[in-house]
Amino acid sequence: MLACGYCFIVASIFVFLLVLWHCFVSVNASVFTYDQALAKCYELNLSIQKPEADGRTQTLNRKGAASASFDYVIRKFLEFGKGKEILEVGGCYGAVMLQALKQSETDLKQGESTKYVLSDLDERHLFIAAMCLSEKIQQNWLHQSSANQVKFVQVDITKSSKVQNLGQYDAVYVGKVFHFFTPEQLELAVQHLFLLLRPEGQIFITALSPYLKHYEKFIPEYERRVRAGDEYPGYIKKLRDYIDISDSTPLQITNMIDKTFLFLDPKTLKEVFERNGFKVLECQFVPLSHKSKLWHHDGREYVILIAKKESD
Repeated sequence: MLACGYCFIVASIFVFLLVLWHCFVSVNASVFTYDQALAKCYELNLSIQKPEADGRTQTLNRKGAASASFDYVIRKFLEFGKGKEILEVGGCYGAVMLQALKQSETDLKQGESTKYVLSDLDERHLFIAAMCLSEKIQQNWLHQSSANQVKFVQVDITKSSKVQNLGQYDAVYVGKVFHFFTPEQLELAVQHLFLLLRPEGQIFITALSPYLKHYEKFIPEYERRVRAGDEYPGYIKKLRDYIDISDSTPLQITNMIDKTFLFLDPKTLKEVFERNGFKVLECQFVPLSHKSKLWHHDGREYVILIAKKESD
């Protein structure tokens, strides 16, 4: 009898802690509806950023640029995700989101629509994305109902406490985000991405390879590490060791100069996804999706991966 009472007390404490944990996660999650994100954009006096000559738009945190061109992986993501619940990680100003909503308008007539969650580490990007959506609605490029199809989430994909209440999705796109991670953070991110996918869901990845013009000083060292069999041959503990700074160096590079950097290749990217439960469908080098003398090297500037989460 005492044992039963003890079990009941333990179970009650466990349930209480579980409820408390979920409340903690919910409180700490920054989730915004379209109206909330748009209101925050006006409150912070943010504005839509102007693209540069090559079509890319600098991020507010100066950690890179959002590209206006849609590469092979983005097109595959949009095609697969049409009419489904989909998530974009590191979506910045929402260019891919807007195209997904545009393609979804055909499905609306058939009683279906794409449900889109746009996430980014910097919530200001999300607020500007909401303003971009508002502009497209005002221009009648998108229907007003598009605003009901989106949710904006500030999240760090490497933090489990931030990922737990994001739900599950039929498709996930992560574009040019992984180079900000350490190998340990990448492993965690891939594990979390696996949990975010529904069975038979697919994930679409674009990552930076070492074969970029501005980083070519690192290529000989990278290739030496490949020959030596290093698990993460593209990992740099301090970017400064492999780059020459000049007046023409982009600000997003100088901001990263004393930080770690993670270049990837098909072998490394495929292996990290396979050991974390994914079935890899495609993984290869691809060229830049935009013209650039600063970045173009030899047509192997990016690495793409498409993988699926198989049913149990």
